[in-house]
Amino acid sequence: MRRRRRSASECAGILLCVLVAAGCRPVGVFQGQTTFADIAVAPKVESPVNILGIGTEREDGRIVLRTTGAIVPRGSTATIGVMGPGMMEGTGFAIVGVGFATRLVRFATTEGGGVASIPAAVLSIDVPATAPPGLYSIVAFRDLDYSIFSGGLEVY
Repeated sequence: MRRRRRSASECAGILLCVLVAAGCRPVGVFQGQTTFADIAVAPKVESPVNILGIGTEREDGRIVLRTTGAIVPRGSTATIGVMGPGMMEGTGFAIVGVGFATRLVRFATTEGGGVASIPAAVLSIDVPATAPPGLYSIVAFRDLDYSIFSGGLEVY
């Protein structure tokens, strides 16, 4: 059996019925006309996620962030900092590797270093004792946006 092809006006009518049933109110404006309508625009996220630096917590509690990554021992729980635009509520983090666990401690901003403050996050990472020594990547993600700091975590 061959299907009948719908005309453009039939398709437009069906689309209009679907939109009305869904609670949408289409607005049409043609050349030379004006109209008034309430239009909602979803807010755009200020900054895309981008990891610029990573560092581990020192004995004095400070975290020094570097563009070269962080070094952590196997079988430990390490506190690390991750800085860059887009580090805000709703951003998640993961280590690419088997058995790693990440927990968000808090979001913050960087201080010092002679540069403007940058958004940052403090994470607690469980490094499995069975993790082979080497480089692991850290991923920051929010919605469909993500940033990967390739080899940003060195496990020894």
